Amino acid sequence: MAIVLLGAVSAVGSKITLVLLKPLMGLLFQEDQEDLGNSILDHYVRDTLDPWLQQLDWFGWGPQVSSAVALMLAMIAVGAVFSVTHYFFLLISRMLGVRMITDLRQDLAEHVMSLDMRYHSGRSMGDLLSRITNDVGTSLRVLSILVEELIQDPFHIIALLVVAYAAAPTATIGMLVFLPLLAWPVIKLGPKVRTRSKLSQESLGDTTHSLMQILSGIRVVKSFRAEAREAARYRKANDEFLHQTKRMVRAQALTLGISSFLSQGGLGLIFGLMVLVSALFTPLFQSASSMMVFLVAIGTLFAHVKRVTKAISIVYSSSGAAVRVFDILDMQGGVPDSPQALSCAPLTDSIEFDQVVFDYGVGEGPAINGVSFTVKRGERIAFVGASGSGKSTLLDLVARFYDPTQGVVRIDGHNLRDLAKNDWLDQLAVVQQSPFLFQTTLRENIRYGRPDASDQEVLLAAKRANLDSFLAELPQGLETPVGDDGARLSGGQAQRVTIARALLKDAEVLLLDEATSALDSESEKNVQSALEELMRGRTVFCIAHRLSTIRSADRILVFDRGKIVEDGSHDALVKLGGVYANLWALQAGS
Repeated sequence: MAIVLLGAVSAVGSKITLVLLKPLMGLLFQEDQEDLGNSILDHYVRDTLDPWLQQLDWFGWGPQVSSAVALMLAMIAVGAVFSVTHYFFLLISRMLGVRMITDLRQDLAEHVMSLDMRYHSGRSMGDLLSRITNDVGTSLRVLSILVEELIQDPFHIIALLVVAYAAAPTATIGMLVFLPLLAWPVIKLGPKVRTRSKLSQESLGDTTHSLMQILSGIRVVKSFRAEAREAARYRKANDEFLHQTKRMVRAQALTLGISSFLSQGGLGLIFGLMVLVSALFTPLFQSASSMMVFLVAIGTLFAHVKRVTKAISIVYSSSGAAVRVFDILDMQGGVPDSPQALSCAPLTDSIEFDQVVFDYGVGEGPAINGVSFTVKRGERIAFVGASGSGKSTLLDLVARFYDPTQGVVRIDGHNLRDLAKNDWLDQLAVVQQSPFLFQTTLRENIRYGRPDASDQEVLLAAKRANLDSFLAELPQGLETPVGDDGARLSGGQAQRVTIARALLKDAEVLLLDEATSALDSESEKNVQSALEELMRGRTVFCIAHRLSTIRSADRILVFDRGKIVEDGSHDALVKLGGVYANLWALQAGS
């Protein structure tokens, strides 16, 4: 409300100079105040302002010169005062727009992180980044225009209409008939600009995604000598963006072109009609000074009307970006806690899957279908099966990244849905197949598992993960930057850093998703030794393709098409002679 008031004061107050222009022009044209007309401005000058000016006689200059100097000084003073007001209005309005966009970007990032894995597994990273950066930046233009021009310019227009009416009421009323025509192009073509703007922003997201794929897979691109092919694919995405943007710009240019024609041609039409009315019927202006004030007011008015129509056109052209941003904000958040969610105490007994079914809802049927099993606290359980058999989905259900479509997951007899999700996640640690490291130091990557850990605790976790000999070779030790996504480390070293992170968290339940499958034999040996240290005394869920790494598991569950087809220890399953025995024979033979 304060910024609206400041904008109104700045806009309306600056028009006082037009009121002072009337007596100044009267002095220029040497008008007799008694011969002025009956407009509001004429009455004000004749009855109030002129008597005071006639009393002035500064330095013996006489009333005429003194009045001219007084009016000039008054106009300069008014301009200075309301320029300061305008400065504060611009400062506050623009910073308000920046703050709003900063908050919007923060809210968007937080909301994206709150969305469940169903969203993240299906989204395009490039499109998402385009929304958070490009679309939010484009939305800043909209907010700046809304806060600045669309607040202040209407007050300018109203104030100028009042001044014009005060100077020449009949001419102003005649001109008002024409003003609605200036809004017609924006009303008619604005929705088309908005639709094409959304398509343009979507194609921009596609170009961002295409570029991200090229840069992320640059080794693959170069090894297959596919630079020209990828450049052609990126050019195709850019051409589509160019095409969609051209359609938007064409509609926007048509809007502004028609508005410009109506404002410029219309101005000539209005003044021509004024001349005809004055010549054929009755004079519209009683004095040259009134006409000057009217012309200046109307000329300025049309400039502000053009600014408003242009601003509205820009709002339409940028609204597609805002729609894309709010499409994400309108998405429902992640897996919600029950309103009566219970705090989750440390695991004491078991984790139970009871007739669990889970369907991703993409038309491919259930990924998990009627699975039941129980894992006792401290037990190590391994999942084996072909790709797509449901192993990773089970880990996601343990972590409650998803809720089951049917059935129940129980923690110490409590439905996992009825427990506070964050409390449960505090008891979990995850080590993935592809280790992810942040672009910071080794110390901060390990400390990510427990931000309040001391340096000594971080160092101890690194040693327990078999990183001590590696650290001894680094001049900066734990302060060594790991590079983008751990690019300065080998696969085994990066995986041991993630193990140290899990060790530092000291969680009760451990989820291992093929933690050694991508490593060579030497690296696997080092990582497996670190994993044995990590698994000691914990409840472990492990996915593995290399069966030699899970021989010591208490139980092995063999999956096929979302169902458990075998359950037992390594020795028992080999003796059974089923699916697991065949897999073991194949790997042992190789």
